[in-house]
Amino acid sequence: MSETMENYIYCRVIFEENGKSYYYLTDDEEIKPLDLVVVPVGIDGHEKIAQVIKVEKYTIHTVPYPLDKIKKIIRKCKLTDFRKLENKLAEDKLKRESVDDEELSINLLNLGVQAYRRGDYEIAKEYYEDAAQLGNSQAACNLGYIYAYGRTGVKDSERAFYYFVQASLDGNSNGSYKVGDAYFYGDFVEKNKLLAFKYYQISEEQLGPEDLDIRSDIYYRLALCYHQGAGVVPDDMGALTYINLAQTSAYYDRLIGKYNYEELKRKIENLREKILLNLNHVDNKTKIRLLKADITKVDNVDAIVNAANTSLLGGGGVDGAIHRVAGPLLLKECRQLNGCEVGQAKITSGYNLPVEYVIHTVGPIWKGGNADESQLLVACYRNSLRLAQKCNIRKIAFPAISTGIYGYPVVEATKIAFQVVKEYVQDNPGDFDLVEFVLFDDSTYNVYLKETGSNLIEL
Repeated sequence: MSETMENYIYCRVIFEENGKSYYYLTDDEEIKPLDLVVVPVGIDGHEKIAQVIKVEKYTIHTVPYPLDKIKKIIRKCKLTDFRKLENKLAEDKLKRESVDDEELSINLLNLGVQAYRRGDYEIAKEYYEDAAQLGNSQAACNLGYIYAYGRTGVKDSERAFYYFVQASLDGNSNGSYKVGDAYFYGDFVEKNKLLAFKYYQISEEQLGPEDLDIRSDIYYRLALCYHQGAGVVPDDMGALTYINLAQTSAYYDRLIGKYNYEELKRKIENLREKILLNLNHVDNKTKIRLLKADITKVDNVDAIVNAANTSLLGGGGVDGAIHRVAGPLLLKECRQLNGCEVGQAKITSGYNLPVEYVIHTVGPIWKGGNADESQLLVACYRNSLRLAQKCNIRKIAFPAISTGIYGYPVVEATKIAFQVVKEYVQDNPGDFDLVEFVLFDDSTYNVYLKETGSNLIEL
């Protein structure tokens, strides 16, 4: 503010009720009594909140104090200013009252949790960072979640993985199972089911009495590994033990209102049903079923087949729909597969789809029937079934491969699909419980129904 100005505005402020008052110079003509303002105090000019008790205007000849001794008010106090200064005061108080670094780290963690719950993620991150530097493993784990979900605006899988590993090394069960997830799904690190299983085991060993809210997550993952043979020899009795523990622990999740309770409950129930079906399997009959539906919503099978293109990077029709629902991690895994030849098949996780796996096969483009189209279509179905068999997948759903934009005549494609599946199931009795043909529209469904003679066949 220039000394040549004719008038000056002074605000008389107090920091505490009945406290001493101070004058500050401002150029904000809208400031009025009872307003909260942010003012600089002390030699270092650190910010403090004060309340205006009086506003006065003076001419240059009647100012009550020399201009060089009056400090300018920075701005009116906003809610964010109040929270920031409130948190700083709380942190300073905790530092004064904490007897050691461990107690201080716990108090900083609690401040971070409070900030996180009210949506102040930047402030929460700062508290977690301070607590993590003091060796608090839960603070490190919480930092992992902030980066994993992009709470501060940027999703950073690499940094999330770093903090989850730090938490795991410090004995944090939550951190260990998130490292296991990174290896299971190939998020940032290369997919490795053996390491995933080992970290899930470590997370179980690290469970403490305070970890009631993550037990169901860990037990579910161990059950999944034993059921699928992911990193361990397939063992449905072991899987049943862990899925029962997961189901019991999920009751506590419901009581505390865990945010993902319904989704986890559904996954636990579906996996338990699959495990019991395997254990109670007494006949060798395989069901072949027709279903008119959207294949991305089918949840009664272990894997769906994607009619992909040779790049495996997504496209139109079924391929595009599957990638959209599965989410970006599917594309990330597909990039590592280096494409797929026509007639061949490759497998990935299902991610956000309601199935565990996606088998990608590339159907032939119809060129009039003189370019080995039929042999290539046979190979699509046969190689998909062979890959499912290798991965212990007992329930699989197929779309009508190549009948969309690739132009394969539906009647001819239907005959091949049904004949190949029928022969493969008969040649491998007991290896499949269900093979489903999921058809998107009435016309294709009716062609399949005419070919099979029924919407449900047992072989």
